[in-house]
Amino acid sequence: MDIATHALASLALARGVFPRRPWPTTLGIVFAGTVADIDYLSVVAGPAAYFAFRRTYTHSVLGTVLVIAVSLFVTRYLAKQQAEPALAIIPPLAIAAALHVALDLLQSEGVALFCPFLRKRYAADSLPSIDLWILAILLAGILIPELFRLVTSEIGVKDKTPRGRKGALVALCLLAVYIGARVLFHSGSVASLDPRSYKGESARRVAAFPDTLSIFRWHGVVETQSFLCRVAVPAGLARDFDPESADCLHKPEPSPELSAAQQTDVAREYVQAMPFPRAIVAHTHDGYEVVIRSMRDTAENETRHRLAARIVLDSRFGISSEELVWVNDIHVR
Repeated sequence: MDIATHALASLALARGVFPRRPWPTTLGIVFAGTVADIDYLSVVAGPAAYFAFRRTYTHSVLGTVLVIAVSLFVTRYLAKQQAEPALAIIPPLAIAAALHVALDLLQSEGVALFCPFLRKRYAADSLPSIDLWILAILLAGILIPELFRLVTSEIGVKDKTPRGRKGALVALCLLAVYIGARVLFHSGSVASLDPRSYKGESARRVAAFPDTLSIFRWHGVVETQSFLCRVAVPAGLARDFDPESADCLHKPEPSPELSAAQQTDVAREYVQAMPFPRAIVAHTHDGYEVVIRSMRDTAENETRHRLAARIVLDSRFGISSEELVWVNDIHVR
């Protein structure tokens, strides 16, 4: 989830669930709900650093504990002598930090919850990376009460309820309903994909990834014995789903160059972290180039800050180079 959504969700949490807290605590809650995204700065160091740090250490269980501790220090520092007791501050900070990780877990990019002990990423595939509907709900819940507050203050009406609490609570409730609907539609889309055949072959694995704008449209990926397929899936309308509309790509045939590429460290790490990896093998003037991409990115038609593994081999299948690259920088398709 983008940092703006995390900030708005944390502010709604502070106003709706923890009202009448002093401003340092409110700032601490917003800080706890956003600071994990400091790992996004790794993008400037290149693909390898981004792969290593993005949604790994700061989004893990241990990282969340550290986020809570740092947020507590920041909150108490801002409050100086008027700081609330630590036991009163920790619960809202912990909930804000956990909400951040939970929202990211609901997306398709995945979170390495048990990093650094386990690099496996977990993803519920229910929310897009940027959800405009969630942004709209949170903005409305925060800004509309401010507008009413401005109007009532002009006519001399005093509101004794905590500032923005009602709007924030409504926004949080709508957010929960919206996410529940997303999860339900995702489950229905996966169910539509599973029992079908594709190019005459049964599905071995299926997944449905979210669309940025519509909760009724999902991007399906299906793996069969010979193919990796992408297909549009209408949520909850199994009778309208046509598996024949799937765009199926052949898996590469076993070969010495593919086997050599798959044994590299970069390929193993990439395959472990990315869903539905597909290798593409191309001949070069003095050897081979193997590129591994996630079919999730292909299905979502997303390339911004998405990664691929590239392995270059010589004519005798020796490794000339192995690296992670941005999808936009690869030429083998």
